[in-house]
Amino acid sequence: MDGLASAEVFEFEGFRFDRAGGCLFGTDRAGAAEPVALGSRALAMLALLVEQQGQLVSKDEIFDVVWPGIAVEEANLTVQISALRRVLDRGREQGSCIQTVPGRGYRFVAAVTRVAAEDRSSAPSHSEGSVGGRPRMSIVVLPFTNLSGDREQQYFADGITDDVTSDLSRIVGMLVISRSTGSTCVSH
Repeated sequence: MDGLASAEVFEFEGFRFDRAGGCLFGTDRAGAAEPVALGSRALAMLALLVEQQGQLVSKDEIFDVVWPGIAVEEANLTVQISALRRVLDRGREQGSCIQTVPGRGYRFVAAVTRVAAEDRSSAPSHSEGSVGGRPRMSIVVLPFTNLSGDREQQYFADGITDDVTSDLSRIVGMLVISRSTGSTCVSH
C-alpha cells in the first residue's frame, strides 16, 4: 500500500488516473485515451478510494478530504459516488468497483496498478481527446466567490460550482476540467 500512496498515476480496468493532474482517462473502442468528465469532488473522492484500494474508507474520512471544513449533507456523498459508478462501472459485468459498506463507508475493489515514473511519459495528454482533427469542446468552471462575507456560506458557493460542473459534464463530447486543475492552468 505504501507504493500506491506515493504514486501520482494509477491504472485500473481500462482507466488511467493522473492524481497530480486531476484527470481521469478512459480508453475508447479504438483503444485511444479519452479524458473522462468528472467534477473536482468526484476526482478527489476517486483519489482517496484508489490510494486505499481494498480498504474501508469511512464516510467521515471522505468528508474530511473531499469537503474539508465544510458541513455537507450525506446526500452529497451519495451523488459523488453515483457519478463515479456511472463512469467506472460502464460495461463492468461483476458489480460495482466501489463497494458500499452500509453505515460505514466505501471500498474500491478493482485491481489498481501504480504507474512507474518511467512509464508516466506515456500518460495521455488533453490534446489526444480530439475527434477527427477537431479539438474537443472543453470548459473549466472556476470557483464561485462567496461575496456575502459570511464564511459559513462558502459551502453554498462550492455547491453551485459543483452543480454547474456536473451538469456540463453530462453534455456528450464535452470535456469539463476540474476546478483545481483549471485554477493552476489559469494562474500560469
